This record gives sequence, structure tokens and C-alpha cells, in this order.
Amino acid sequence: MKTPRTRTRFRLNRLGKNEAGTMFVEYSVAAALFLTIAFSLMELCSAGYTYTVLADAANEGVHYAMLNSTDEAGAINAVKGYAGNSMHDISKLNVAVAYPDGASTPPNRIAINVSYQYVPYLNLVMNNPPTMHAFAEGRMVH
Repeated sequence: MKTPRTRTRFRLNRLGKNEAGTMFVEYSVAAALFLTIAFSLMELCSAGYTYTVLADAANEGVHYAMLNSTDEAGAINAVKGYAGNSMHDISKLNVAVAYPDGASTPPNRIAINVSYQYVPYLNLVMNNPPTMHAFAEGRMVH
């Protein structure tokens, strides 16, 4: 006859043998969770970087327009040139130049609005990407 101690040991030995595939399942779940978090963080950082580039491009356009008050097309090209050096796709970049004071002569103000439909790296996750907007304003000096 088996003692209670022997029966307990026998049950514990049998318990470990039925869990042969659990390590693989746990690893798969953990790896999937880790990859989801890593790629989501990468996409979030990319969106933040894109917004920063748009804001800097709008500032660059205002800086150009402040010094060259009659060249509206040059300000738009300055915005697109700055954004094109840092972003992977500027085909959806829209630039609007406005004169809040009514005229494009100094010392009036110039305002540049930049809008861009974000192009995600992972298109499968983001079906409807957000449209980002940036704004900059300055006073013309020449």
C-alpha cells in the first residue's frame, strides 16, 4: 500500500508531464503582445515626428515669406522643400497662404496653414489615418 506521502509525490510528478506545450503557448502570447506594443509605439513616434516636421515646415515658409513678401509661390515651395527633406511622402501635403490684414505688403501679417493626411507605415492597422494641421504666422519686413 502507498503512503499518503508517496501518493502526493506521484500526483506531482504526473502533473508536470501534462504541461508539455504550455511554455510554447505562453511564449507565443508574450511575443505577440510585445510586438504589438513595439509596432504601436513606433507608429506613434512616427506620427509625432511628422507633426513636428509639419510645424517646422510652416515656420520655414513664414520665415521665407517675411523676407520675400511678394513671392507667395516661393513660400509654398519653401514649405514643401523643408517637408520633403524629412518625410517619406509629401504627395498629400496642402499649403495655404493667407494675409490676415488683407494685403501682401509690409508691415502686414502672413499666415501659413499646412495640412497633411498622415501616411502610416503599417497600413493594415490604420484604415483611416488622421489629418494633421500646423499653423505659423509672422509679420513681413520687406
